[in-house]
Amino acid sequence: MKPCLAPARVDVDVAIIGAGIHGSALARELTLRGISCTVVDKGAVGGGTSQWSSQLLHGGIRYLQTGDIRQMREGLHERATWATIAPWRVRWESFWMPHRGFFEGLSHRIGIGLYDSWGRDRPGWPSSLHLGAVPSKIFEADPRAANTPFRGAVAYADLMTWDRDLVRDLAASSGAIWLDFHEIEGFDDAPGVLKAAHSRDLRDGTRRTIAAKNWVFALGPWNDSCLLRWFGDSWKRLRLSSGIHLWFDTPELLQSGCQRPWAMMRGEGRILFVIPRDGLLQVGTTERAVEDGCVPIVDAEREELFLALENTIPSVQWRKLPLRMEESGVRPLVRPPKDKAHTAKLSREAILETHPKFSNLRLVLGGKLTTARALMDRLATELSGQACPESRTRPLKKWDGQSPGLQ
Repeated sequence: MKPCLAPARVDVDVAIIGAGIHGSALARELTLRGISCTVVDKGAVGGGTSQWSSQLLHGGIRYLQTGDIRQMREGLHERATWATIAPWRVRWESFWMPHRGFFEGLSHRIGIGLYDSWGRDRPGWPSSLHLGAVPSKIFEADPRAANTPFRGAVAYADLMTWDRDLVRDLAASSGAIWLDFHEIEGFDDAPGVLKAAHSRDLRDGTRRTIAAKNWVFALGPWNDSCLLRWFGDSWKRLRLSSGIHLWFDTPELLQSGCQRPWAMMRGEGRILFVIPRDGLLQVGTTERAVEDGCVPIVDAEREELFLALENTIPSVQWRKLPLRMEESGVRPLVRPPKDKAHTAKLSREAILETHPKFSNLRLVLGGKLTTARALMDRLATELSGQACPESRTRPLKKWDGQSPGLQ
């Protein structure tokens, strides 16, 4: 790791705690507006939940089932923005959604037709990919289609990405002072406002003070635990949901026609993905309520995913495939006024909350990869009083591994 060259005291307009997708996107937005900022994180830039997502930039095909059309259309709009500002970090794909019979196939064609119509802005869409009804001969040639209840599929468009690299590109596109691997040890405050934070560099023990006019906590699933530790704030703002992905090494399967990603509707608005990418087969995801931002995979969670795969694609002997790796991520979902038993029914929509004790502290609650830029565009406009239309069109700077503060 490179040593941090920041001074012992850092004075900025905005201090951002959390260097994931939201913190890095906000740093870029503030830089575009000429606002000085610093980003502090106890780990690497993009090293937390930003590397645990499904690595998709999407409108949310599941919202067709849950009826959240407004959030879906926002996601489709932002999907096009990412394809414009970071074309080297994204790849268009034609996802197949299999159906079991005529009426389900008809509903898929109608719903997916609307999804692709509302998302028709697809910069860089390759002519080799096709949408709509998948010809039966092509569908049947996929080894996953053998002995399944599915009788066909409808293809829709979405973006695949490499999210940790995308976060680093956002960081490289900002002029922020990056204090990664810095742990916050305490704060100074005056009546109603935060004044400064005290941090310790985990690499060499150096202590630094960060002073700012405004503060933004983009802490993802660690929001509630950090507020409790720092301020004694015990209010639960989030419901945390764990999801897992399994990565199988299946060269024979991939070479025999398993080329397009599959997305299969499950109960309670969930989707089971089976995605060929980077020479492996990624499958997921599950939904389990948890209490912490970092949790291990439990046997029941893994078993649930295997059973779902065996029930939907029985032609593949999933338990015999070489398992290259497995991932567990935690989704920070905004807790509703009346608690719900199933996190799958909670919205991925984000909230920007002003802390009740500190008028200059904003909390980023919930949210997702796809709409992070738009949310931080809005927050930067509120903090600075300046709109910035070029945020949607100016290309990001590609991270070269040499940017200060990035590892």
